[in-house]
Amino acid sequence: MIPRKKIDAKKQEVVDSCANCGGTVCGECGAKAARIERYAYSNIPVEYWGKSFKEFSGDANFKKIIAKKIQDIDKTYNDGKSLMFIGSLGTGKSYSASCILKRAIAAGYTGLYVTMADVVANILSSEVDTSKYYKNLVSTDFLVIDEFSSHWIFPSEKSEQLFGSSLEFVLRTRFQNQLPTILCSNDSDVDEIFGGFFAKSFRSLRNHHIELYVIGGIDYRRKDA
Repeated sequence: MIPRKKIDAKKQEVVDSCANCGGTVCGECGAKAARIERYAYSNIPVEYWGKSFKEFSGDANFKKIIAKKIQDIDKTYNDGKSLMFIGSLGTGKSYSASCILKRAIAAGYTGLYVTMADVVANILSSEVDTSKYYKNLVSTDFLVIDEFSSHWIFPSEKSEQLFGSSLEFVLRTRFQNQLPTILCSNDSDVDEIFGGFFAKSFRSLRNHHIELYVIGGIDYRRKDA
């Protein structure tokens, strides 16, 4: 949950920096401020709100592919293909996924950004209405699951069954309904994120429904530091 004070501060920054109206709120900066409200509602991390994919300085081939998906977001949605970005830290996975999500939101689609840790925490929490949570995950137009990794699954048969069955339900439902889902992972062998039966099940789902992209390059966050 992004604090209200942070959302309002970012909206005010947009208005104050507007070259057209000088802070009196015109149609252009008003629309940008409204999009920030929707970015926050969709849980997109604040650091990506003001970043354009044109500024992406990572893998050039990957940039060309993703730029096309952003430019024709209606086709991306109608095609219903899901994406998986694999790469080391700082190669632009979260950045790219957030840019797709922002474009979708600007075009009128619903979107949600979560991490694997979010999903695990909400499944375990006694204070969360899990049926409502699952409904949000399976029904939003565009879903991003970042940090898609085995690190968040406790190494026990019970936890593997719980999270495996829960996430399989979410992914299978979305894939079958052709709702674009973007998974970002640092794990080189994504088929081993789930154990046992669910590893085989996820491999089958991935082969049929996911376009997988391995992103090369260095840690650009470290480069810019």
